Amino acid sequence: MAAKILIVDDEELIRWSLSQDLANSGYKTVVASSLAEAEAALETENPDAVLSDLRLDRDSGLDVLKAARRANPELPVIIMTAFADLASAVEALREGAADYIAKPLQLAGLKITLKRVLEAAQFKRRLDRANQKGVDKYNFASIVAESPSMKDALAMARKIAGSPFGTVLILGESGCGKDRFARAIHYGSPRAFEPFMEISCTAIPENLLESELFGYEKGSFTGAIGQKKGLFEIADGGTVFLNEIGHMPMSLQGKILRALEDKTFKRVGGRDDITVDVRVIAATNEDLPRAVAEGRFRQDLYYRINVLSIALKPLRERREDILPLVNRLLGKLSVEMLKPKPVLTPETLALFQDYKWPGNVRELRNVLERMMILDELEFHPVAAAQPAAASAPEAEPGAGVALPPEGLRLEDVEKDLVVQALKRSGGNQQKAAQSLGLSRDALRRRLEKFGLKDAIGALALLLLLAAPAPALDWFGGKKAPKDAFRSAHEEKAKELMGKSNPHAPVRSGECSKCHADGKDAAKLTQELKPLCLSCHADRAEDLKKPVVHSAFKDMECNTCHQPHASDDAPLLNSPVNELCATCHDPTAEPLAPAHHGIKVFEGRCTDCHNPHASKNAKLIVEGKEHVPFGSRSCEMCHAKTTADGKPALKKLPEDSCFVCHSDFRKLHKNPVVHPPFSSGDCTTCHNPHVSGRGALIRRPLADICFGCHDEELKDAHPVARHPTSREGKADPRREGKPFNCASCHEPHASQTPKLMRGSIFTMCEECHKK
Repeated sequence: MAAKILIVDDEELIRWSLSQDLANSGYKTVVASSLAEAEAALETENPDAVLSDLRLDRDSGLDVLKAARRANPELPVIIMTAFADLASAVEALREGAADYIAKPLQLAGLKITLKRVLEAAQFKRRLDRANQKGVDKYNFASIVAESPSMKDALAMARKIAGSPFGTVLILGESGCGKDRFARAIHYGSPRAFEPFMEISCTAIPENLLESELFGYEKGSFTGAIGQKKGLFEIADGGTVFLNEIGHMPMSLQGKILRALEDKTFKRVGGRDDITVDVRVIAATNEDLPRAVAEGRFRQDLYYRINVLSIALKPLRERREDILPLVNRLLGKLSVEMLKPKPVLTPETLALFQDYKWPGNVRELRNVLERMMILDELEFHPVAAAQPAAASAPEAEPGAGVALPPEGLRLEDVEKDLVVQALKRSGGNQQKAAQSLGLSRDALRRRLEKFGLKDAIGALALLLLLAAPAPALDWFGGKKAPKDAFRSAHEEKAKELMGKSNPHAPVRSGECSKCHADGKDAAKLTQELKPLCLSCHADRAEDLKKPVVHSAFKDMECNTCHQPHASDDAPLLNSPVNELCATCHDPTAEPLAPAHHGIKVFEGRCTDCHNPHASKNAKLIVEGKEHVPFGSRSCEMCHAKTTADGKPALKKLPEDSCFVCHSDFRKLHKNPVVHPPFSSGDCTTCHNPHVSGRGALIRRPLADICFGCHDEELKDAHPVARHPTSREGKADPRREGKPFNCASCHEPHASQTPKLMRGSIFTMCEECHKK
């Protein structure tokens, strides 16, 4: 996207020539002749850089610089002047100018300077975003600490992070979270926006480890064709994380000791001392006192790194953390894999609690990842503990299924079992999956694998034709009897029919549309999703769209909807935002960055996203997008997100809506102003992001109007029986628009009573002439 440049100069010729030349070079330009115009442009245009003359007619370019810094501290400003002197240059740079150029301008040089300044600003924004991403991902809140030992370790880590000084030693078995603690300390400290450099002392050969840590000079060894900085030098101002320091070679431990004590070192092959300011965090699963006693680790280095120590207990010794970790990890994995978060059975959770977890949290995450990929809901501790099937002990003769002497194909056995399960369940895939110990999705994949999907329909037809004669009434010829299922459950049916928002079959009392057996409420006339789609044809069409919500594509409809009645329309199990939060964490990736840091949503997710499918990426509602939303220029309407993650709006409507729709500012001067418009909250009637209706209105106009006005007005209105009031009739005075309340009434303000667009007789004549 082309960068936008604000040009501030009191000479019109310079403004015009600069604007033309920069526009020809691919930039967008905005011009201002004074400080006031520059301040207005900074507020409305959101430029990427500012070119300002030092001496304006009545103002100073330094005032423009200060105004730009107030509007956006990161906005680069280049000062131009025909009165170049050292004092003014120093003052401009001291105030924060990105560069200082003397007139007459050399346009080629100006473009080079402008390109450099814009690239530097863009690089800084990317770096800030990357650092903020680390802060959001590796904060102390992301660490599960329910056990007393973890709470103590977390409290110690928070204290350590409060200061940028002190070497830290983190002790614990492999996989128990040492790396996570190291990153949380870095990103929770004043060094958070400086580099975090990690190196594993066991992953790099001994002869290369020194050059990786301290760098090397050109020609110091074969292959050193140029100078290279080491991790200590790159991390200057930040943190160096020495993972598995207990395995560091003895030959290198002395050099590390000097770097820790003096923050000074030499590159390999170098003669000059290099001094850096870094915090060192070391971690190991070794018993360091024992390593010191055995001569494998220097005693002085041990005392030097053991300044601030944190001991992490293995997962088997802090069982209070297991279930919260399972919940947290399943939430993250469901987001990464774009799958719904599975619900584990109490038996599985009990097995998780009892298992020893020799691989600690890393093993727990790997087990959960495997279960989600394979759609398994059961945990098999023995299988999890064995790294490979080849290492498992050989089964005893006669145990389990016997293998025939001639052998067999495992796929044939699996296919035969699937067919048997389908026959036994009468073609009900859910029951067949349960009898095989699989999820329905896992069974569906096997049906596709063995080419059995088409056979399911044939099996259902054969079962239908083999049914007793009354079943043939479906094909006509007999009068349908009273709904059998409703008769068997009359009391419950009456209760559900009396609800405020019942499902259509419930409202009409046609329970047998869905239920097949009056004695077994769980037995349906067909599989749940095909059953729903048989009535909701528009949802079936949604499955053909380019982007389909994974919850709609892979899960049953009752995951989100109640089959009978609900207080949350349309038949939702709970409010829409709570439903979305079961799969999507608004505080984590990828949602938080996608929503520009907003983590608390007060509106409905479905205001912007279609919960089923869309032709647009990210399931954005199909329709007209508000220009700032379509261009993702959220800063046009939103102020900086607050610390609690809630969205912050600029002042409505003066600093947001009226910036673009400036013609609406003067409407307040009319004698009659519509109360919703005078209140200043345009979002009462308009969706600020996207809508399938004209003018981005939230609902049909009549629904919005009668939300405030008494609905009895519909019948008492002068044009209640007029042909043009029929739904969908075109307005002959407004081409391409339907006849609605806005045909006669101004929705915002008017010169006449009742917000009329004009005299009633004039409006009638306009229609009837045509």
